[in-house]
Amino acid sequence: MLNLLHQNPLSSYNFHVRLGVFEFGFSKVSGLQRETEPFTYQEGGLNDRIHVLPGPVKNCGTLRLERGAYAGEYFPFYLVGEKLTVPLRLEIWNEANSMLGGKVYTLVGLVVKKFEVGDMDAMQNTLLIDRFELNYESMYISPV
Repeated sequence: MLNLLHQNPLSSYNFHVRLGVFEFGFSKVSGLQRETEPFTYQEGGLNDRIHVLPGPVKNCGTLRLERGAYAGEYFPFYLVGEKLTVPLRLEIWNEANSMLGGKVYTLVGLVVKKFEVGDMDAMQNTLLIDRFELNYESMYISPV
């Protein structure tokens, strides 16, 4: 039996994004999800029973990534409309900056859906932010 009482929660700030052999830094990642649409079934006869049955699990979704813009860098997420042939791994590391006790989300079937440049304001001294959206077909979750 799993001992869930003595596990430490993972920090949300200590993550690494890998696409094949390349590692990319992002300040924010969101959109990892799984969901299902249950459906109801009403029995025949007296019609006094309704059953709620699970529907298929949707592993697909939209991953949103944000990071500061860099000059002169090749970046595969600029290729809007392209399907990426290698999986993306989102690795959650522990406080000691180690994979031990962490978690890995692996996304496959990625298509670059959107690339957006953040607001440019001459009155503010802020970083220029690049935002990306990628659709994924499947997500696998594994502990390390």
